[in-house]
Amino acid sequence: MAAEPELIPGISIYCDRWCDRCAFTSRCLQFRIEAEETGRGNALQDFDALNLQFWQEMGEALVQAMRLIREIAASEGIDPEELQKETALSTPPESLQRDARDHPCASAALLYAGMVNEWFAAADELPETGESLLANPPHFLEEPIQVIRHYQYFIYPKLVRAVEGRLSHSVAAESELGIDACGTAKVALIAIDRSLAAWSLLYGEYPALEDNTLSILLHLDRLNRSVEVVFPAARSFLRPGFDAPHP
Repeated sequence: MAAEPELIPGISIYCDRWCDRCAFTSRCLQFRIEAEETGRGNALQDFDALNLQFWQEMGEALVQAMRLIREIAASEGIDPEELQKETALSTPPESLQRDARDHPCASAALLYAGMVNEWFAAADELPETGESLLANPPHFLEEPIQVIRHYQYFIYPKLVRAVEGRLSHSVAAESELGIDACGTAKVALIAIDRSLAAWSLLYGEYPALEDNTLSILLHLDRLNRSVEVVFPAARSFLRPGFDAPHP
């Protein structure tokens, strides 16, 4: 099976572990193997096309999210230049503790996971919510909530792994582990992007939680920029299949 020309070597190395939303399952050896075992391999091309459309729509939502953050910042009297400044989160990891879990970016990702839980707990207390928002969300919010929940605990371990690679090879940045750190950081950045997009779709739906939602949006935006500073080459990293064209 691995010799089939349509398969993309290494595509599963820097993926987000969300096969049900992947647009490349028909070209992934790892998924093919699992599909053979579970009988999930039917109509993969159609499956992939639907997922590609889903992420294109989420990409449009990300553009709206960034516009929303700027508009809200302006209305709240926050200087847009302040959002652009490097923060304590972006301190180069080599100057920090050796334990990657103590890095400010990792700590911020862990804090974000807690903020998500607090938001949904508060949402369940609202009179208009009725049943648990997680157990029975409104139809039009099902997909953004799925995105938020999938990446809630995904960002932290990815950033820990990326920082560990950076700490281990801070001098030899072009080493294999240094390159892997950039690839891992890119996956984390994509997860942050998609989470931002999903939260922007929730903003305004629950007026009583607008301040909470805004705090999450600004926190993710800050984390996003900080990771880009710590890993300046991450955005340009080409993940097999996803970013690098394959015949």
